[in-house]
Amino acid sequence: MASVKPDAYSKAAWQAIIPKLPEHVHSEHPVMQALYAEHRYMATLMHLLGEQLAALAAGNAVDPHILYEVMHYMTHYPDAFHHPREDRVYQRAAELDPELADSVDTLQRDHDYLAETGAKALKSIADWRAGRGKEVEMLKLCQDYASSLYEHMNTEEKLVFPQIEKLLSDEDWRELEQADLLTPAPDPVFGSRVDREYRNIARKARRALRRGAEDVAMVEWIGIEALLEGFELLSMAMDNSRAAAGEHLAGAREDMKELLMASLDGESSLLLFPARCSLSNVGHYVGWLKECGAIVRDTAGDLRQLNQGMRQRMRWVTDVPASAEHTVH
Repeated sequence: MASVKPDAYSKAAWQAIIPKLPEHVHSEHPVMQALYAEHRYMATLMHLLGEQLAALAAGNAVDPHILYEVMHYMTHYPDAFHHPREDRVYQRAAELDPELADSVDTLQRDHDYLAETGAKALKSIADWRAGRGKEVEMLKLCQDYASSLYEHMNTEEKLVFPQIEKLLSDEDWRELEQADLLTPAPDPVFGSRVDREYRNIARKARRALRRGAEDVAMVEWIGIEALLEGFELLSMAMDNSRAAAGEHLAGAREDMKELLMASLDGESSLLLFPARCSLSNVGHYVGWLKECGAIVRDTAGDLRQLNQGMRQRMRWVTDVPASAEHTVH
């Protein structure tokens, strides 16, 4: 990985470097590489969140799904997997260098604060969407969360991560891994398979990582943007279908092994082995078809939503009144 610039995760600096990759500190260990990458993912989502908050504060239309999905992701993935893995690494580093104890304690308290603030922000967004909460309070909670996260990531990457790189030996990493303290979890937005509940922010975040968010100024670009997002949706659907097929194939292989071992051990008749394997395969195939059906339905709904959004943006750009929408193609 490359080296981190000072304030690489400040709001202004992040907006300036998209779509360029931040220059991270060189890291040899896969866990540290993953932590750096996850910081980039979180900063990308904070960028999307900031766009929505700025639009809302200015009285413009926003996508409430983006606000909710971003904070739902932050409270259900980084808080549950990213920060606990960091805490375990920090604890080992503090054991090796007591002078790091204060910094580690601060970062761990930051993690607790982010989890608490994120949960409040998520609830505030849910209440606001349901018409029960105040917009001003929701905006403040989300803005406080984003600012705290930017500052926290800066502290980690500029002050603590470089020290961890120097302190932890290969043996330290092996001990942590053997204790199953660093096992990564599949990322539901940036991983190989996107969770259905995060598909809105997934397609926007992936595009932000490639080229950053741009203001739409021409009707022609709106059409191109919608076309590219449509391809992104179809690509995600294909990726999810392939991932589901791989999971079911792996499951079928494991079932076959278990059935064969049971037959060889005398727990079941060897004559029934082919039939039991066939039933298992049919079950996995039906399960895969059901998943594919759900993916198709979700994708069709997202494409309809994308088309509606494109037509709405065209009205904003061209001042076409809603009553004349049927004339916009």
